[in-house]
Amino acid sequence: MTLEVDHSPRVETPLLQFVEVAKTFADGTRALAGVTFAVPRAQFCVLLGPSGSGKSTLLRCVNGLVEPDRGTVRFDGLRLERRSLPSIRRRVAMVHQHFNLVERLPVGTNILTGALARVPAWRAYLHWFPRELRDKACALALRVGLEPHHLRRRVSELSGGQQQRVGIARAFLCDPDLLLADEPVASLDPATARDILELLREAARERATTVLCSLHQPELAHRFADRVLGLRSGRIVFDGPPERLDEAALARIYGDGLAAARLELAA
Repeated sequence: MTLEVDHSPRVETPLLQFVEVAKTFADGTRALAGVTFAVPRAQFCVLLGPSGSGKSTLLRCVNGLVEPDRGTVRFDGLRLERRSLPSIRRRVAMVHQHFNLVERLPVGTNILTGALARVPAWRAYLHWFPRELRDKACALALRVGLEPHHLRRRVSELSGGQQQRVGIARAFLCDPDLLLADEPVASLDPATARDILELLREAARERATTVLCSLHQPELAHRFADRVLGLRSGRIVFDGPPERLDEAALARIYGDGLAAARLELAA
């Protein structure tokens, strides 16, 4: 008997998939209008668009903070719904625009809060984290450019750039498959913003972590993204590599705000 071997190329399931996802809020604001796209593993995908284009709503659909009115979100082939959300959240981390840190607590403790979904509640309440997690938090602090003496300092004593480094270390503590970054450099100066995005991209590549990052700066998207999704009025109007982010693409994304976007890209 001759065995037949299938030599056709294997099609890998995307890590994240949106199919006709729509969301309109109670006040009538249409945030997403039938969005469809897929993100493969280990891609650094940037959501680019003006304020109100739907970027933050799209990210919040992934971690369950926003429930779509229609359409499907899948993570690693698993449909995101109430019963699957806890297991999906354990594989997803987030970096926030305003850092979302506990300012009165030390840096080390803030990094360890990235494991809250993985440790018993009583341990988290008492800040009794396992030794292996404490060692990993220290290593990550050094990896993101913090010094050993920072670990015992209160977060409130750090600069904005240093606080976002803490946020990145916290996000990678449990080796997420997907990292969501919602305008992670919006409150930082241009030089610090570039440093933070470079760090985020390098850390993700080291771990083969997929990143979905919303930005409003075309120059940063052009410089750091593997792929850009341009949103306008809740629709995807551009999908391609950053090299194709030319004036015509910016016009589709920004409309009347094209002049400001053009200046940003030329900066």
